[in-house]
Amino acid sequence: MKFQFTHPHWLLLLPLAWTWVIWFALKSDVQTAAWRRWLALGVRLVVTLLVVLAIAGLQWMKPQEGVNVFFLFDRSESIPSVQQDVARKLANRFAEGRRKTDKMGLLVFGTDAALESTASAQVDLKDTRILAVIGTERTDIGGAIRLGTAAFPETGQKRLVLLSDGNENLGDALEAL
Repeated sequence: MKFQFTHPHWLLLLPLAWTWVIWFALKSDVQTAAWRRWLALGVRLVVTLLVVLAIAGLQWMKPQEGVNVFFLFDRSESIPSVQQDVARKLANRFAEGRRKTDKMGLLVFGTDAALESTASAQVDLKDTRILAVIGTERTDIGGAIRLGTAAFPETGQKRLVLLSDGNENLGDALEAL
């Protein structure tokens, strides 16, 4: 658990604001009991602190549990079947070393991209065959990146692992990033 500020320079306002609140409390002509005056000053200082913290953009950063990983497999004609098997073995090796809170999914792409499996804790690529039907004439890495980022679950950290030869001849991967 940690806290951070989006605009920390506004914290410089706090000593000035507290000085102003204390000065007005000391210069007040209102006749009340001493305990009541100190209580009012304490409440005003706390409210001023909360307002300055809100202006500074105080955020509570709670660590996200688990990692969601999507493997993007290039199934275009430029990738030989031997290299596609190596990519599958590599993904299996990563899957064996993951924690229980981690999730894994598979996306295949060529001319277009298709989601083979959503991010889940029970993905096994050893015995399963890839069933998604995609065009293999071209390679659109940008389309795969866009589909992969859209398929992530709400919670957890997000990672894309691209397994391709990098020969993109359709779309724009840098723009998709």
